[in-house]
Amino acid sequence: MPKETTRDLINEFIDVEIDKETGLNTSDDIDNKLLIVKGKIKKKTEGIDRFMVELNRKEHLIDAEIEAIKDEMNRLKFRRKAVESMKKYFNNELIPMIVDQLGDENGVYETDTARYKLFETWGPVVVHNESMIPDEYKVVKQTEMINKVKAKEELKSGKEIPGLALTKVKRVRRS
Repeated sequence: MPKETTRDLINEFIDVEIDKETGLNTSDDIDNKLLIVKGKIKKKTEGIDRFMVELNRKEHLIDAEIEAIKDEMNRLKFRRKAVESMKKYFNNELIPMIVDQLGDENGVYETDTARYKLFETWGPVVVHNESMIPDEYKVVKQTEMINKVKAKEELKSGKEIPGLALTKVKRVRRS
């Protein structure tokens, strides 16, 4: 015989309640059936509760693993920034200085692994005083977002807002 599902047990409970109200069976028989069904439902609920506790444990383990991975990612990002900083120093400061000092009159320096040529180009724009810059060189960015917190409070008070709705949901508090 297959295991009874929660839905089956609830349906059985409803059927017994209907039988009790209609008076089709004797009172003792119906009361016994009700006790049996309630016991089965209680046992099923306890099983569901144990399952939920196990899910919570797994959820906490996953959260801890996520935190550990985030910490490792932050550590690796820090190391990457250090490597990028060192590369930037080599490419922007050290190698140009070496080529300038040791290169020939054309700004060329050769090693066994590479050939370096010194040249000038435009660098990045440096902002000295932002308030002095004309508006034609400034860009304004706008970000549009819906204030759901404010909308929820107004919808709760009965105000209708086009395009928004607030519905009631059923939740269970487990204690």
